[in-house]
Amino acid sequence: MVKRDNSKEAFTARLMQACQLAGLTGHGKNKQLVDLLKKAGVKVSTPGVWKWFNAQSIPDTTNIMALSKVLGVRAEWLEYGVGEPTEGGEVKSLVSQADSDVFRIEVLDLTVSAGPGSYMISDHVDVLYAIEFTSSHAKDLFGNRSPEDVKVMTVSGDSMAPALTSGDRLFVDISVRHFTTDGVYSFVFGKTFYVKRLQMQGMRLAVLSDNPAYETWYIEEKNQDQLYVMGKALIHESIKYNKL
Repeated sequence: MVKRDNSKEAFTARLMQACQLAGLTGHGKNKQLVDLLKKAGVKVSTPGVWKWFNAQSIPDTTNIMALSKVLGVRAEWLEYGVGEPTEGGEVKSLVSQADSDVFRIEVLDLTVSAGPGSYMISDHVDVLYAIEFTSSHAKDLFGNRSPEDVKVMTVSGDSMAPALTSGDRLFVDISVRHFTTDGVYSFVFGKTFYVKRLQMQGMRLAVLSDNPAYETWYIEEKNQDQLYVMGKALIHESIKYNKL
């Protein structure tokens, strides 16, 4: 008798293994899997896929069949753990057939304040959608950074004008998690989101606004534990609306 393991935890472990076999790894794998399933004609949501990866639910038979196809594994193994992941050890997934010339950057449901600050309501940040570049264009814009290290945030306020204006999309290198060199950073101080220019002045960190109407303030050693750097700004995209 073949033993079947259809527990949620076991399914999640097999799903993670299947993704790794197919080369679908990194922080953005949830969104990538959603996109692959949608291309295969299966309507799924990012929160739904998140539940699969976190042992909160198991897909129905239709989604199991679609997952096995896009990840290149056997459906009975993926659903129940029966047999081996693949026939003859060869993975034939749609992941490898995806456009390798695409550099996909996630746009976060996050507004950073170029002003007096935006209060942080939740520690969880959703992904709204993704912006795609060709690999060659992305290299010109972001160098050799991985797409998983670049995220998009939306600017709110005028304290960084004219460099940044409200509504601009800010491309941020989230691999930078502490102050390195002078520049524009997205960060949390206390419970408030900011996008400001940071500059080391002696033993304290100056928080500078490009708009002279806003005063400079400082982060000192005594309160530096309240600073959490979310990333360093790379480029921004200005979105202007003109009345006719």
